[in-house]
Amino acid sequence: MKIFIKTSNNSSSSSLESIKNIILQHNHTFDMCSDNIDEDMGKIEQSDLILVVGGDGTLLSVNSPAVKYNKPILGINLGRLGFLTAIEGSHLENLKEFFEHNDKFEIKKHALLRAKVNNGRWHYCLNDVVISKNNLSNTISTKVFCNESNIANLVCDSLIVATATGSTAYSLSAGGPILDNDLDALVISPVAVHSLKSTPMVLAKDKIITINFDDSRQQDIYVSFDGNNHKRITEKDNITVSLSKKALKIYSEKNMGQFAKVDKKLKSR
Repeated sequence: MKIFIKTSNNSSSSSLESIKNIILQHNHTFDMCSDNIDEDMGKIEQSDLILVVGGDGTLLSVNSPAVKYNKPILGINLGRLGFLTAIEGSHLENLKEFFEHNDKFEIKKHALLRAKVNNGRWHYCLNDVVISKNNLSNTISTKVFCNESNIANLVCDSLIVATATGSTAYSLSAGGPILDNDLDALVISPVAVHSLKSTPMVLAKDKIITINFDDSRQQDIYVSFDGNNHKRITEKDNITVSLSKKALKIYSEKNMGQFAKVDKKLKSR
């Protein structure tokens, strides 16, 4: 097996050396990431597995090439939460288990969002698309459409459109529901909404969401995709979001499902 290793900037050197030794002891080879993921595309294309050493943010950073080349991801958590990872950095013996008893792990397919600003390029997101105000500015005034029908007009600090996977991330902290990962759906969660009636909304997989803005006043608006590619937009712009037919393949422990992870990693926080 040929493995591409993607590390976070603050990965422990001792843990990384232990991981490399385990790989070599099991007669596998590896390539290390460079400082620029775009320069690693050839390595990723030739690999059988992407091994992420870090946290959820590091895993999200290889989302696009993993989908493009249809490569599964195995995450080792050296970060704070590691909700998407299968192995804890403090239990690297589980990496040996992965190579020796692969039946203890399974690949889960995670639905992706696709989103674009106006007629720009599509961005593919595992967790969420976030539309927000500048830290020092007033609220944003949004108009939310589902398949061209106006379903909400929201004045808020931010608006989150998340996948089932992303429902346990920023959306959850904003009061959104936890969606089963096996459910192909979208959840819309407003943050600090100026209304007594607005609640998060869950929409079916075939729905197309369009977000417009009140152009009667100037607004300071930003959009981000999985926390990256921050882009400033104006009240004249619109954002289109839907579930993609593409999916990201991530290894998980068979005995550690989504709700077990919620119980273990989130309820104790």
